Amino acid sequence: MRIGRFRLPTRWRSIRLPYKLVLVYTPLILLPALAGIYYLTESYTSSSKAQAAEYATDLLGLMGQKVDDRMRSYEQLSKQIMTDGELLKLAKTEPESAYDRFKVESAINEKLNVLWLGADQNSYIRSIKIETPSAIYTYGKNAIDEYDVRNSEYRTEVGEMKGGARWFAPQTFDDGYTKLRAFRLGRTIRDEKLNELGTLTLVIRVEAVGDIFRQMKFQEDTALKLLDEKGEPLVDNEVSIGDVKASRLLSFTDDRLGNGWTLAVQMQLDRLYEPIFSTVRQALFILFGCILLGLVVTHLLALDLVIPIRRLTMNMKMGIKGVRPGKLKRFGGAVEIVEMNDTFISIMYEIEQLIDEVARQEKKKKDAEIRVLQHQLSPHFLYNTLNSIRWMAMIQRQDNIKEMVDALNALLTYALRGSGGPVPLASEIAILHNYVAIQKVRYQHFEFAVNVPAELEQVEVLKFLLQPLIENALIHGLAPSEHPGEITVSAVSEGEHLLVTVADNGIGMNEETVERLVRGLSASPTDRLGVRSVHERIQLHYGTNYGLSIRSEPGVGTSITVRVPMRMDGSAEEKGERSHA
Repeated sequence: MRIGRFRLPTRWRSIRLPYKLVLVYTPLILLPALAGIYYLTESYTSSSKAQAAEYATDLLGLMGQKVDDRMRSYEQLSKQIMTDGELLKLAKTEPESAYDRFKVESAINEKLNVLWLGADQNSYIRSIKIETPSAIYTYGKNAIDEYDVRNSEYRTEVGEMKGGARWFAPQTFDDGYTKLRAFRLGRTIRDEKLNELGTLTLVIRVEAVGDIFRQMKFQEDTALKLLDEKGEPLVDNEVSIGDVKASRLLSFTDDRLGNGWTLAVQMQLDRLYEPIFSTVRQALFILFGCILLGLVVTHLLALDLVIPIRRLTMNMKMGIKGVRPGKLKRFGGAVEIVEMNDTFISIMYEIEQLIDEVARQEKKKKDAEIRVLQHQLSPHFLYNTLNSIRWMAMIQRQDNIKEMVDALNALLTYALRGSGGPVPLASEIAILHNYVAIQKVRYQHFEFAVNVPAELEQVEVLKFLLQPLIENALIHGLAPSEHPGEITVSAVSEGEHLLVTVADNGIGMNEETVERLVRGLSASPTDRLGVRSVHERIQLHYGTNYGLSIRSEPGVGTSITVRVPMRMDGSAEEKGERSHA
């Protein structure tokens, strides 16, 4: 018991003040209001459903009686026709000619006209068909397909009734001018000796039932349907309920129709719920007003303490994420919290100054390392160049010495010009041509090709970025090879990155050698100084996300891809802006 007494105050003190106020307001305001709304809704819903059910049941029973009476009247009419002695005598007549058939049909029409008159529901009869083995007689308007009375399935279903009435679901018929949907009522015609003479068919328009639906005063959003034995709809009042949940519908059925069909009605509860919805909306409005008042009081109580603490916490999170102190917010509130915020901002200013100083020192260190790497490359390059001049002097004596010296002069000028920063890719490619001209004196049997799109020529790259890779391809790829060689330099853009590939068709390397060379890019091997230096220069200048990737296959060749960020030359951008202006 003593432990429980101490836990509750501790937990309560750990809850923030706004939540404490909400916990107080909830049982006092929300719970009674919500309980009242719930019981009011349930009471009104139950009474409304009961009233609607009683109303719908009464109307459905009345409508079912009318529909059943109308259908029975058609059955009675068909029974009078099939038991009339004169009609049976005419039906047994076998006309010998078209004229005899016309006389028989006229006599049948006169007799049927007498039976047809006298009842309002008979106006829905579209046609009466008497079908015998020798002829088909039509009273009323015929259809193109004779209302399908010759169909074997139709005859079979009528015959199974043994003279009883057989109702068929509505179908669409066409008389060549108009289309209509109609029921068919079929009976088997027998003479006084019960010999089968043929079939009697009454074609009844679906309006015979549809008009009854329209006469009944249901609500506008009430769906009425006449269903067959399988529950499939035959006739409706053309009202669609739509996709409504079963909980929001009232459904009733009446299966007392004589032919086995069923009447069904569906009503939406939205109208029944509308008054209670109005009351609930008013109650919710008052409830939200009370909640709003409580929130205002909570805000006023917390304005001097809770909100300043939250803002201080936000400033601390932003400072931890690296937001500069100048963007941190100052605010009002309790004096102690304001002083804590000012102290934190002052500390962040001091940290920012320390970080800037460290970044400057790091940049100086990287620049020094880059210069050291560049100086490491220069003696190696000059040695190979002078060695090529020696070979030219020994083999060709005085021929082409001027071109050799010119190319060397261009290379030295390019190396010593500027501050050693990035240059356009076009300049780097141009100096490669001079370098290749010098190397062709020593390695005569190779070709040099460049495939660089014009839009990439002004992308900035490090000076002498590609020359060590060309030299590597000559010494390690083409020199040991026995067939003519080729070196290709190509460039493509990949999003915000530039990919420059130096590929040769030399002897290539096996997988183990490639792996050792890749590991050597980040280590300190004794060979392949040029490749490792290029990789280190790229990472020192752009970061560890950039550098070299190597692919090789023995007997096929080697390709080294340089990956650097896509940064356009500043002078080229200024020219583009002036041209647009």
